[in-house]
Amino acid sequence: MKTVKTAMNNLKSLLIFALVFMGLQTYATIEKSVKTDNPADDGKGKIVGTIVEKNTENPMEFANIAVYKRTDSTLVTGGITNEKGEFEIADINYGDYYIEANFIGFDKTNVLDITLDRDNRVHDVGAINLNASSVAIGEIDVVADKAAVEYKLDKKVVNVSQVISAIGGTAVDVLENTPSIQVDIEGNVALRGSGNFTVLIDGRPSVLSGSDALRQIPSSAIENIEIITNPSAKYEPDGAAGIINLVMKKNSMNGLNGIVNASVGTGEKYRGDFMLNYRFEKVNLFFGADWRDEINNGNMASERETYYNDTTEYLNMAGDRKWIRGGHRFKGGADFYLGTNTTLTLSGETGSSERGNEGGGRTENFTIPASESIYSITEETSDRNNDFYTLNMNFQHNFDDKGHRIEATAFYSDETGTDNEIEGELLADENWNPTDEYLSNVSTLETEDEQDFRLKIDYTYPFSDDGRFEAGYQGRLESEYETLEFRDFDQESNSWIINDEYSSSTDFQRDIHAAYSTYSNKIGKFAYMAGLRGELTIREIKNTNAENVSSLNRFDLFPTAHFSYPLAQTADVTASYSRRINRPSGRDLDPTPNYYNRYTIRYGNPDLEPEYTNSYELGLMKRFGETRSFMSADLFRRVTNNKIDRTQELGDDGIFYLYTDNFDKDYSTGLEVTGNWNYKKWLILNASVNVYNYKITGELNGESIDRESTNWGGRMNSTFKIADNSRFQLNAFFRGKSVSAQGESGAMFFTNISYRQEFMNKKLSATVSVRDPLGTGRFERTSYGDDFESWFRFEREPRVVMLTLSYKINNFKEDRGGNRGGGGDMDMGGGEF
Repeated sequence: MKTVKTAMNNLKSLLIFALVFMGLQTYATIEKSVKTDNPADDGKGKIVGTIVEKNTENPMEFANIAVYKRTDSTLVTGGITNEKGEFEIADINYGDYYIEANFIGFDKTNVLDITLDRDNRVHDVGAINLNASSVAIGEIDVVADKAAVEYKLDKKVVNVSQVISAIGGTAVDVLENTPSIQVDIEGNVALRGSGNFTVLIDGRPSVLSGSDALRQIPSSAIENIEIITNPSAKYEPDGAAGIINLVMKKNSMNGLNGIVNASVGTGEKYRGDFMLNYRFEKVNLFFGADWRDEINNGNMASERETYYNDTTEYLNMAGDRKWIRGGHRFKGGADFYLGTNTTLTLSGETGSSERGNEGGGRTENFTIPASESIYSITEETSDRNNDFYTLNMNFQHNFDDKGHRIEATAFYSDETGTDNEIEGELLADENWNPTDEYLSNVSTLETEDEQDFRLKIDYTYPFSDDGRFEAGYQGRLESEYETLEFRDFDQESNSWIINDEYSSSTDFQRDIHAAYSTYSNKIGKFAYMAGLRGELTIREIKNTNAENVSSLNRFDLFPTAHFSYPLAQTADVTASYSRRINRPSGRDLDPTPNYYNRYTIRYGNPDLEPEYTNSYELGLMKRFGETRSFMSADLFRRVTNNKIDRTQELGDDGIFYLYTDNFDKDYSTGLEVTGNWNYKKWLILNASVNVYNYKITGELNGESIDRESTNWGGRMNSTFKIADNSRFQLNAFFRGKSVSAQGESGAMFFTNISYRQEFMNKKLSATVSVRDPLGTGRFERTSYGDDFESWFRFEREPRVVMLTLSYKINNFKEDRGGNRGGGGDMDMGGGEF
């Protein structure tokens, strides 16, 4: 308790220090602005205003403003808008001017009759509305598309509607062609080479985490995906690689509107979803649902050599695999506009998810010098079912229209589930005809009951045009109770018998209390933001197979920094730093043996320490001409301490044991170059290439495991605009080799093609896509140690054809202005144990 009290005192001291320091900075800035409200007349003035999209009234970041002399139309100066769509162009000599507002893909708009003089030093043009542009091709008007990937100061934004190949798929299908993202053929997502990232849905935590969450969300329900590799202190620090935030579709029109999607694919794949919205003057109601029932097929092969003095044992396996994914979800809620500046949002969702695996294969086991081969047939089934519900509340009050506001968000989730697995291995003859004799027949039944409550309060105070102070608190209270029942099959009694050695129950409790503060401002054109977050973590794990309770009381600091500077109207340079954490998962901490098969057993490690990552980035983006063409280059370096990795060792009993442990460090240093090129209004190319050096250091059984490799990958997305209502898209993805603590993974390449046709004035659309038409989607991995070497290969189902129909009810239009009720600012991450 003394440690907890000390940590609490440290947290309080941090918050008081941050508030006092930022308060003094705020006061000094305010005092300075007051003193300069009436400076000596220097013959110069400024023009201010905002730029918004006309249809949605959403602010437009990075819009261009050019200032011209009214007398001869000479270009005088210009600028770009910030994330709120605001602009301020200063140091303009007194005179008569007009301005031109422009954004890629939108029509230009002029504001005339602007006069700056001693009596009108600041001219506010108000809100400038821009319309999406249309370009005539023959007799067809083509409306400009949004860019597939947009770059913001602190994130990349993927516009899902522009990724045609992902229509009818999930969030994973969208991410296959996203800069900074790698997806393997099993649908596992990595962010710049790391699987340690946090998934948010509208800024809130997901019931599932990581790749599991991304596989469950239909792409048709997503407006855009935000990739945040260096989040500010306002965000949770979970996920060493950063945050993937899914921004869901929301309607922006009054009355009844909606959208319905249905998909069918080869190999028994079915999906459907809908969203309805009814908006009054003071209330907005929304309701939706999605359903999924699909089977994904594949095959695997593995070879393992084990060395015993002068004898080598061989174990070869091969077989087919079937992954079953299903479930449904209902979601709904209401926005209440309590006044001009106050909004209350209540929402929730409930549903179930189903995940199953079925597989069989042939196994051959023999030794050299020669011994009699043992042939067997394996049968594996897994059936996992989860029921869940979540409740959300968001309250937001704006003190003015300049960003001064307070926001409170509460989140609660409850999930229960079971996982039943059966694995049998039947003795067979040399032609793999099975007998009635089991070499092994075991089953496991896992149950879980998990609750998660979170509360966050944010305060934002813009003390000047460019300066902003933020502070807040976040609490996370998590509990989970799991049971594992391991059973052996007794052939004589034809019944299952519980094996206490491999059975256990686990009671997990974790509380995290955090306080943060950020301070942002400008010095000339140089913009900066500094932040500091303090977290107190109290964790307790009780396991029936462990002698002692595993407790943790820890206080951590997480500083962040962001900088930006415009080199010109069309070029910007950015830099950022953040410290992040990857908490060990419950699977990694559980000390109970996990029986894979009679050849392999895995153990968790309750003494695992979390990983801490220092992440650095330096970026440059250059925009070209009147099109959406651009090129960006990002240098990044990520250093992780207490690197968590899995290793395997050969036991004296001939069984391989898998362990999880902390090693020394790993390093990722590289460059990512991304480009977007528009050609003749009918072709858009978006591509990226990344190259980075990966290095891991540490010791295993007293011997160095230091290894490094140069990894590289690339992706390309080409869209052909055949007509106003027709699009053809080709995607390609490549990932090179990489190393791990005890091996390496092979290179991977696959492609997708798709075609979309719109009907009925674009209310109805049909999309046909083919995944992996060349059949190259496969994954290989090699592992080795002093007394073993193993190889594994997996191939997924190629040439999967999907047909998706989408219908808009009353011209449904997505609201691109952010999350409902401001809930997107909750910035919560799921995290692990």
